[in-house]
Amino acid sequence: MPTRVCPECGEEYIATAQTCVHCDVALVASEGFAPAERASELPPVSQLVCVRTASLDYAEGLSERLSGAGITHRLEIEPVPKDPSARRNDAMPYGIYVRESDARRARELDAMHMQSQFPDLPDVPEGESAGDRCPACGAAAAPDATECLDCGLALLEPA
Repeated sequence: MPTRVCPECGEEYIATAQTCVHCDVALVASEGFAPAERASELPPVSQLVCVRTASLDYAEGLSERLSGAGITHRLEIEPVPKDPSARRNDAMPYGIYVRESDARRARELDAMHMQSQFPDLPDVPEGESAGDRCPACGAAAAPDATECLDCGLALLEPA
């Protein structure tokens, strides 16, 4: 039976649990979970780089890919803004954070993971910009948009 595990303390939970009662962090799938180092050894999120904000399923998949590459990371539930106009789509409350030194490789792995999840995404040659369009659905997106208004994809800030 699949289970979830806390990336900080290692406590194991049933598959439907979402957060650790001890550490108050998002749980990850236990299958193949073997972090290179404990998430508590990472600096606070404020000192890390957010690679992607996404749904739990996508975040867990990217987390597994990062773990497989030996990139220490933290999967955190994003705080809900008090201002209703600043609230994001409820399906994307998880952020995946890495050290700045790992950000470039983590973004490459994120692009690979995105392509595996959305195989119909258009390829954008390296060094070329996709413009102000959502990479998932191609809808127009403002340069400062954090989320696609058509499909809900969380958009990364330019590196």
